[in-house]
Amino acid sequence: MTQRPRIFLHAPFLHQPEPDPRGLVLSRPQRRGRSQALLRSRFRTFLFLLLAVLACAVGHPAAAVPAALGVLVGLLSGAVAHRQGQRLAHSFAVLDWLLLGCVLALAGGIHSWLLAAVPLLTAGQLGVSPHHDWPYLIAPASLLVIVLAIADPSLGGNKVVSVAVLFLLVAGGVATAYRVDPSRARRARLVRVDAVTGFHTARRLGEIVAPRMQVALAEQRPLSLVYLQLEHFEGNRGLLGARGGEALIKEVAQRLRGQLGPDDLAFRLAPDAFALVLPGRSLSEARALASAAADAISGGLIAGRRQTLATGAAACPAADTVEELLSAARDAARRTAIDEQSIPQVAELAAAQ
Repeated sequence: MTQRPRIFLHAPFLHQPEPDPRGLVLSRPQRRGRSQALLRSRFRTFLFLLLAVLACAVGHPAAAVPAALGVLVGLLSGAVAHRQGQRLAHSFAVLDWLLLGCVLALAGGIHSWLLAAVPLLTAGQLGVSPHHDWPYLIAPASLLVIVLAIADPSLGGNKVVSVAVLFLLVAGGVATAYRVDPSRARRARLVRVDAVTGFHTARRLGEIVAPRMQVALAEQRPLSLVYLQLEHFEGNRGLLGARGGEALIKEVAQRLRGQLGPDDLAFRLAPDAFALVLPGRSLSEARALASAAADAISGGLIAGRRQTLATGAAACPAADTVEELLSAARDAARRTAIDEQSIPQVAELAAAQ
């Protein structure tokens, strides 16, 4: 007896890149490393160029020498980033702090106005980097203190205060990087809500549904899941373009939302697939809702075309995990699609006879 295959929440179709509001797909991880290294190289080039100009402006032309060297390092790191991505990224960060220390030492030490570059360098390095790289980018800041102490062993007359000031400047840069980190807000938004439909994302299916299933099983109450697959979506999106495809999905989501009760939940599992979770509804009620949803989608034109849904439903306790529930509903939707495709073929064969 063969075992029925299961679809787990870690299956590839649930981990496709999230569409962003403009219809684009977020960058792949392989490209992010190169992008971060390039952004850091451009930032260091700009920062040290600015320091070279300011050093000359405040009357410390000698400080412009290590700043100019920092510009050259920035250009070199850009060339390395183009060819080898993150290679030597942490080594360049060490050079950043070392050269900044030399600039400050030659521009007045702890009393220099150029000390404002410390939080700028910290925020600029961290703001474009993943959090697991932050310790390696911050640790070389100790070189700044070492260089300043070599140039002025008294550190401006009060070592404790000077070290505390430098620490606060670095901490301010860390706080700024964390506050302005665009990926943090984007990740939080993507994990919770799909930008196009307003439905929950696939990543939240297990998180939200599993506790409800446990309650339903414990109290012997029904809970059903309807799987909906929009047919021919890729072809329609190819004809309509990114914006047209987005408008199509928005209208489909709006019509599906009209079928939901106050306790029902909607998830977008993939660009063309949805799941409706129906607490308190039996399998027969779920199938009735799936049929009503299919009629709502096909009952009127969307984006100038008639759209159709393949639907399937499953319920607990027949399925006692979220994975089994999703698998059973998805398999039922596939069977529905196959049956609908076979009807015209049977009609053609009958006509031919």
